[in-house]
Amino acid sequence: MSQAAAGTSPPKTGMLHQGRFLWRFIKFALPFFSAEHKWMNRGRLALIAALTVAQVAVQVGLNSWSARLYNAIEGRHLEAFLALITDFVLLLLASILVFSITLYTKRRLEFAWRVWITKNTLSVWMAQGRHYQLGLITGDHDNPDGRIAEDIRVTTESAVELGQALFYCILLFGTFVTVLWTLSGVIHVDIGGTVIPIPGFMVFVALVYSAIGTSLALWAGFPLVGASNLRQTVEANFRFGLARAREYSESIALIGGDTDERTHLQELLRGVRRGWERQTYGLVRIIVFTTAYGVLANPFPLLVAAPRYIMGLISLGTLMQMAQAFSQVTAALAFPVDNLSGIALWRASVERVMALQDALGGLQQKLGENRIEVRHEGNALQLAGVRVTEHDATPVMKELTATIGPGEHVLIEGKTPICHKLILAVAGLWPWGAGRVTLPEGANVFIATERPYMPVGALGEAVCYPMTLGVCTPDDINSALKRVGLGDWAGRLGVVESWESVFSVAQQQRLSFARMLLHRPDWILLSEATNSLDATAQREMAELLIKEFPSATVVAVGRVGLFDGFFQRVLHVEEETAST
Repeated sequence: MSQAAAGTSPPKTGMLHQGRFLWRFIKFALPFFSAEHKWMNRGRLALIAALTVAQVAVQVGLNSWSARLYNAIEGRHLEAFLALITDFVLLLLASILVFSITLYTKRRLEFAWRVWITKNTLSVWMAQGRHYQLGLITGDHDNPDGRIAEDIRVTTESAVELGQALFYCILLFGTFVTVLWTLSGVIHVDIGGTVIPIPGFMVFVALVYSAIGTSLALWAGFPLVGASNLRQTVEANFRFGLARAREYSESIALIGGDTDERTHLQELLRGVRRGWERQTYGLVRIIVFTTAYGVLANPFPLLVAAPRYIMGLISLGTLMQMAQAFSQVTAALAFPVDNLSGIALWRASVERVMALQDALGGLQQKLGENRIEVRHEGNALQLAGVRVTEHDATPVMKELTATIGPGEHVLIEGKTPICHKLILAVAGLWPWGAGRVTLPEGANVFIATERPYMPVGALGEAVCYPMTLGVCTPDDINSALKRVGLGDWAGRLGVVESWESVFSVAQQQRLSFARMLLHRPDWILLSEATNSLDATAQREMAELLIKEFPSATVVAVGRVGLFDGFFQRVLHVEEETAST
């Protein structure tokens, strides 16, 4: 897995690129609001919009209340002051209610959206072997598990949070810029003997103040976009490396690979450090600016407007109301500054999710034009001019043409990696090559490999997999275990373990035959599925196939002599050498 990641190149920040990104995200987001439960989700969105308006209304009420409070204090009006306490309690209760309902509604919408995207992505990724094929090709789709688990969460949660915050800031600006314009009145500026009246002067001061601050913040924060993407990628790489080391811990320990694995993990950790340092640099740039900007924001409007109060042109209440309105306007305009790191993280996650979906959507094109065609028709397995290649079109086997009829027992003999790729091609999982594979229409195919998949869970579920326990009865499972030589485990179907660690490879291969007994296939493909069994156990499995599946077709990869006397004929797969 490469660490050269998506986040290492400088982010594109041009307006045209930003516009394209937003348009892509809109097209990415819209289907959710037209999918199942669309009216419920549209209703949640509408309710969030209405509650956002209510939030701004509460702020307007507090601003007006503030003016009346300071006027009462300035005029020493005790009755008015006491009445304002009641008003404040009502405003406080309204604020708590509105913000609480907004939070609850947002979270419901965020999770519904996350579930919808996750289900859709999983339905494409975990189907028809795409999860396997995607891992064989290069492209910007590494760590799909991290993208599905984490990036989709960030994409949906941040989109709702940032969208609601942006809408709030737009309403806040539109409301308080009017208030600030009205409170500012008109000042007269004498320039060379000419008196120029400037209405709403505080609005212009707020716009210039915010424009300078936003420009500097955007300049300071641009490096954070690429740094956030890089950080997510290297963290995902490190998690994957740790998970893989845990998954193969027994094999690593037996072969003495601890030092090599530790070196590999430390290299991944160094990548994490580089990503962390780059993100820290970006965050420090932003923090230095936003700290200074935040400290200046509180006294600045008072310093600008105070001379008018000192001159007796406005009351204390008007001064404080004007300062608060100024703060609300600048706060609304500071949306890019306040949310820059969040936007960077959100955008990086959106790019990763869309890159995964693009890779899944274009998987067939990525697999290449020269592909092995797989059809389902007739009643025989036919290989017509099949020639398996590597991903880069390098041929690995000579052309093979053969027909395997119902009930035949055929051994495929040749180099194991090549023969295994041929089995994958028959299953439709290895498309690289040429020729055509025809499988019987409606055939119940069972493919057993050297290391069958062992899900973590109850033993009964592991044996029945991928069917459910509702399909397999306990009696059938116990009987299957006994007949493949795993009778010691019969009656223990509820035991939960990591079976890949509990069972030896030989036991796992026996368990694969137990599955076969439950699935009752009529076409059985074995790819080194008994290579860990001794000769006696292999004969037992051959006798099991003869007794339980007398009419089934069996095609196996192995050496000549496997299941002595079981196979009726041998197909030789010849390696394509460089000289040919």
